[in-house]
Amino acid sequence: MENLIEPEGQTSSDNFSLSANQAEDNSFSSQSFWGNLSTDEQTYINKKGMKSPADLLKSYRALEKAYSSKISIPKDDDKEALQKFYSHLGMPDDSASFEVNFDEADEPLLNDFKQVCFDNHILPKSAQAIYDWFVLNRHQQTMQTEQAWFDNSQAEMIEQKNEWGAKADRNIELMKRGIRLFTDADDTAVDAIEHALGTKRMMQLFCRLGETVAEDSPVAFGAHSSQNSKADLTAYFREIFNA
Repeated sequence: MENLIEPEGQTSSDNFSLSANQAEDNSFSSQSFWGNLSTDEQTYINKKGMKSPADLLKSYRALEKAYSSKISIPKDDDKEALQKFYSHLGMPDDSASFEVNFDEADEPLLNDFKQVCFDNHILPKSAQAIYDWFVLNRHQQTMQTEQAWFDNSQAEMIEQKNEWGAKADRNIELMKRGIRLFTDADDTAVDAIEHALGTKRMMQLFCRLGETVAEDSPVAFGAHSSQNSKADLTAYFREIFNA
């Protein structure tokens, strides 16, 4: 019976051979527009998801654009190139244009700080971060120092009171009198003396001062002092503070 499916003179085996040849031609064509690639190169292209030379060209152009925007690092002795390089990063043209915010207490140092940062290629944002860190660290150190001083002062006060024993309350009052006579109750002066001598030594000296100097004593202090008492004051202080 005549085969109505296959064309005349063509068998099933012929169709199979034709299909195989076409597949081979297609594979060759796919390989040909890439050129002659090695197996590793074909694997690389497949991993990158490139389906055609257009994909490869697109990727190359993107890479070229990214590379062209890169800034090369100049040599240390090329000042002009260095200035241009740091200018791209945000460095101003001079230290006067350098923007850094200082606390009011630190403003006398502001211009010198900006000049140092500018000379050493420290960008304004980095300079501000360095100063902010310094201020915070300084504050923390100050707080720790003051706390340590306060704790030590309290310990010395307790120690001196214990040494005075039953006379502690009396000696405290004498000490206060000595402080009033010597400093006119100036807290700043008292703090300066305490920091210079230490709490315990200050308590001892002012207690002795308050105990020695009575209201009818020829030695007077502060608002009660007179020109006639200078010689007495000198001798008195030499005796009491060198004791």
